[in-house]
Amino acid sequence: MLKREGRPHFNTKKCILINNIHTKSRLPITHDNVRGLVSKVMDGEDCRFSEIVLNFGNDRDIKRINTRFLGHNHNTDIITFPYNDNKKKIEGEIFISLDTVKKNGVVYRSGFKRELKRVIIHGCLHLAGYNDTTIRQKELIRQKEDFYLSNQ
Repeated sequence: MLKREGRPHFNTKKCILINNIHTKSRLPITHDNVRGLVSKVMDGEDCRFSEIVLNFGNDRDIKRINTRFLGHNHNTDIITFPYNDNKKKIEGEIFISLDTVKKNGVVYRSGFKRELKRVIIHGCLHLAGYNDTTIRQKELIRQKEDFYLSNQ
């Protein structure tokens, strides 16, 4: 167990698995940056995790997952599957479409790298128990995303 900022640090970057299954696009940030961002959000939300898997794919991959598991026949930038609801030992999987993230980076004028970080943060917040189905929930999750983005 490591100490960080005067409190115990339980999460280790070894428990964060990264798969880039996109055949044509590379991540604009390093795997260490991804792991650091995930750890930062989970620590900030006072969550412990045993394993988080991040899968970076294309629109076709995400649409297939969205249709098969959620019954939505459309593309999205991220799909998060929490495998338990225990904040002391979170397990989950995040699927991110690099195609959609790249397009959204242009649309929102945030750039590919920053938009990817926002989406990774978003997925972590879902694993930490946040939802975004109501207006109030969407506002809260956006504030949390902005907070973690501003502390980069």
